[in-house]
Amino acid sequence: MKSINVKQAERLVKALAKAGPVTKVTMLTRKKDRQLTIKREGATLLIEERGYQIGQRSFELKDGQAKHALLQAFKREYPRSHQLYLHQEKD
Repeated sequence: MKSINVKQAERLVKALAKAGPVTKVTMLTRKKDRQLTIKREGATLLIEERGYQIGQRSFELKDGQAKHALLQAFKREYPRSHQLYLHQEKD
């Protein structure tokens, strides 16, 4: 896992809602007490939160709801973070 700036992670989250080689991204805070996992399978986006909220949700990529839900989950889990640990998996 590598440490990146929260702004870079936010750009990556926005790009994940579009087509690309990255299929799974896991982000952790510095203390590793909050985790957000985003997994893209075809036209479905799966968001798993372990932090302020615990649970899984899935969205279809074709409507704008997936991108909105991604950004909401990101801001909810990392409101005051400056650095995140990031792990990416590609096809």
